[in-house]
Amino acid sequence: MTVVLAALAAAVLGGLGPWVMRRMPEPDEPADDKIAYADLADAPGLAAALGVAAALMAALVAWRIDTPELVPVWVLVAGVGAWLTYIDWRTRLLPLVIVAPAYLATFLLVGLGALLLQDSTVFTRAVVANIVVYVIFRVFYWIGGRFFGGAFGYGDVRLSGVLALALGALGGSAVFVGMYAGFILGAVLGVLLSALKVIDSKSYAFGPYMVAGAVIGAAWGSAIYS
Repeated sequence: MTVVLAALAAAVLGGLGPWVMRRMPEPDEPADDKIAYADLADAPGLAAALGVAAALMAALVAWRIDTPELVPVWVLVAGVGAWLTYIDWRTRLLPLVIVAPAYLATFLLVGLGALLLQDSTVFTRAVVANIVVYVIFRVFYWIGGRFFGGAFGYGDVRLSGVLALALGALGGSAVFVGMYAGFILGAVLGVLLSALKVIDSKSYAFGPYMVAGAVIGAAWGSAIYS
């Protein structure tokens, strides 16, 4: 029942993506070739596609983890993650107007989960993971800007904090596997897709791989690490 409810809730949240995109403000200095968010929202069947993607991610995590009190965290991550995956893939941007509220909501849901579990270490783990992962991604951002022409976007740094909170609540192994899986997927699939001329090897979205990696970490992190 938890899996079904998680899938349904995530499907509804994911399906709201086009509605949200139509109401999002454009960046102050958009790139010349940037697609308007309102135009992104008009893709045929987008609401259904985002709903299905979100439902699958939430159901997978709900099926695998042993703490139903933390499932709402992953309903949020799956639903909003589906929006961000699509937006980042099309625009190479992870809008602060989505990431910032998602960060706050994730923080609150993790806190609620810790209260329901009566286990303060859940919240502590999440906060520690958030700080550590943010620092690591901030260093990567600096290195990318210094030596690789800004290949690593600051939106990825912000998103890492959201995902680290959700993963950290599940444990250190979930954080390790989730973040590492994101990098592996980004490297392997990025090289493959650039070789097939699907994406530009010098500028491609990393957010989708981060979201996919986080789901892998939540679903199989403990098992892989052990």
